[in-house]
Amino acid sequence: MWNVERITTYQQITAQSAKAFAVDWEEWHSGRKERLIAPHGWLSLRSIDWLQEGVDKSIEGFPGTFRQEGNNVIYTPEPGKNVVNKGKVITESKTISVPQVADFNVEDFDFGEIRAQLIKRISDTRAFAVRIRDPHSAAIENFAGIPHYDPDQKWVFPARYVPRATWESSVVDAVVGDLSHDETTIGTLYVTIAGLEFPLTVFQGHNDHSGLMTTDDSGNEIYLDNRTDTEDIAFVLFKDKTSGKETYGGARALTFNIHEPAQVSYVDFNRAWNLPCAFTAYCTCPFSPQENTLPIPILAGEKTPEHQY
Repeated sequence: MWNVERITTYQQITAQSAKAFAVDWEEWHSGRKERLIAPHGWLSLRSIDWLQEGVDKSIEGFPGTFRQEGNNVIYTPEPGKNVVNKGKVITESKTISVPQVADFNVEDFDFGEIRAQLIKRISDTRAFAVRIRDPHSAAIENFAGIPHYDPDQKWVFPARYVPRATWESSVVDAVVGDLSHDETTIGTLYVTIAGLEFPLTVFQGHNDHSGLMTTDDSGNEIYLDNRTDTEDIAFVLFKDKTSGKETYGGARALTFNIHEPAQVSYVDFNRAWNLPCAFTAYCTCPFSPQENTLPIPILAGEKTPEHQY
């Protein structure tokens, strides 16, 4: 999901020849496309089904049932169908417990090429959902590339990153109306454009891994949320005067490495990328926080896709 900038300087990137700059951008852009259409990448999503309390849910094209009971989900396999979880064929009902309130990619269940991903999200009305990832989804089969502005070095601006002494939770709205996302605010990115400095709230990066676990102080295994192992990845969700017009209205994102915070010296809006929900209706992406709305058009980076699947 992440396209983390190589750590370099504002002076170095603006001193590149136009050809070299374009070559670097094309390498980044090609990687974006490859990750989107990977067999179980974001464009492989073909459905999302929210579970209801106490109801056995069958998922079209996937054997077995999922049943939510409070903070537990019970997967019951269908006899004669080989569904694999964590490398083992499931032969009897499996109970998965996630008592925490946070964003989790809980478990993957594979039936041949088809993957059912159990997730948990934050809402007053629902918690668990099952997303189907299919290497032959309509979105992958019909993928025609990512619309974008032509890369141009004039959209690279000096910036500085100021980390917070203490990270804190920040709730933002989500593309699914009754959901919210509990993001982790880790600092502020100050971007200088035409002599004016704009502060942008910075969140900790996410991952798209499932089934990550650890052991708590009592020796119980618990699931880890989708912020695990992303301490050095920062991302900014932002809007500008193009949002909802030429570019996706929910937010675009910028990603950068903060392993050495003092080395962050620029922002390259040519690498502003669309969240998965710009391409597919089967995601639960966060929206940009209000304070990250730039009062100017950013005519760089990815544009709104022609189709959403």
